[in-house]
Amino acid sequence: MNNKTFKDFVNEDLNVFFNLDEFGEEHELDGEVLTLIVVDCKNDDNFAGYPREQLYASQEVYKHQKIIYVKAADYFVPKVDSIINLDGEELYVDEAEENMGIIRIVASSHES
Repeated sequence: MNNKTFKDFVNEDLNVFFNLDEFGEEHELDGEVLTLIVVDCKNDDNFAGYPREQLYASQEVYKHQKIIYVKAADYFVPKVDSIINLDGEELYVDEAEENMGIIRIVASSHES
């Protein structure tokens, strides 16, 4: 009889997604090398529903955003407006939440 729980199955699935041969990549997050999934949103013209041209015109500063996925077992949920360091780049935490063993962090830097 298999005594695995739903949580065990979810953790096994996480290991597949965060596998370096699949979606995972090694990055340095706050001084620690972790396997993460990082989505760079710099070239996404419609990120958060706003066209890049509107962001340029209204703010005169372009917000470079990244979405970082990390296993909850490897990291913590940072506070909104805190600063994290990803691969030597300081990023401001815009959103952060944990769901089903994965922490999703939306972080940004500003470019003029």
